[in-house]
Amino acid sequence: MSQSTTVLVELPDGPGAVERPLTADGSGPALPPLPARTGWRRWAWIVPTVPAVALVAYQQLAPSQGWPLPAAVLGVLTVLLLLVAVLALARYLDDRDAQRETRARDALLTAAERTTGSVLVDVTAGADQVPSGSARELPDGAAHVSGRLTFSVDHVPVRAPFTVPVPAGTDGPRSGDPVAVWYPRGTEGRPRVVLVRYQRAWADDLLAAMHPERTGGGTSAPEAATADPSPAGEATPSSAPTNQDLLDALGRAGAEHPRLDTELVAPTGAWRSVRVELSLPGSTRSVLVFEDDDELVYIGPDGGGAQSLDLTAPSAVLDLAERLLRQD
Repeated sequence: MSQSTTVLVELPDGPGAVERPLTADGSGPALPPLPARTGWRRWAWIVPTVPAVALVAYQQLAPSQGWPLPAAVLGVLTVLLLLVAVLALARYLDDRDAQRETRARDALLTAAERTTGSVLVDVTAGADQVPSGSARELPDGAAHVSGRLTFSVDHVPVRAPFTVPVPAGTDGPRSGDPVAVWYPRGTEGRPRVVLVRYQRAWADDLLAAMHPERTGGGTSAPEAATADPSPAGEATPSSAPTNQDLLDALGRAGAEHPRLDTELVAPTGAWRSVRVELSLPGSTRSVLVFEDDDELVYIGPDGGGAQSLDLTAPSAVLDLAERLLRQD
């Protein structure tokens, strides 16, 4: 059974704080707390323990008090003791996992490596959408952002869910935004705990550096038109489908696919590319198809870097996505 990755999220005030090194001497800000453990795994063993103790006491007192002792009492007691053993084992495993999680969090402060990942936002819930009295209750104007983080450690792709409360007046992450990811140095494979830092201006600056054409660095339309004018009276040939046209067609074809769920992610101010996310119904694993540097690429269900997509027929792309999603 592979271990899960706990994602701790920070929303620094300024771009300069995103890449600030982690320190163990207390000079820097404290790491976000680990998420609370599931209550039933820790305390469910008490539920069968109480009636089990009562039945054991009844069994011991029944002969001397002349009480009836049905044969079913022994059977019920056996079942209750089995439940106690199973739930106590769940508590032990939860405690052991909590210790590993705490050690991994401490290892972040001792020695950490930094990489860059990206996020896909699934749900943004405002304060009015969170039930009153729940552990996730928020002040007015705040929001809960949930989604998936994708990054790689030594070429090993990692994808993990994350949830972060975004205070009022703070910009939360958008789908496709880059984030700074810190993980313990010496990690082999999937890290147990990672720290993610996100700040909107930092993300926009990084996107602008990676894709200058999206911020007006490319040739403008009027300049392109005057650079190579068509002869007067000559008909302009129809242009070939662009990558955006192909992504739109993929989104339409995916919406009619009987075995895949398809989400068409509209362009944003930072990502001016339509993105298509394909997944199996009820699954959190997905294949993301988008345009990068004038090339169609995709990120597989296990994350990692973008890979070139040579297929242009929507049906072929959908078949590829289904094969990747059904692989173990």
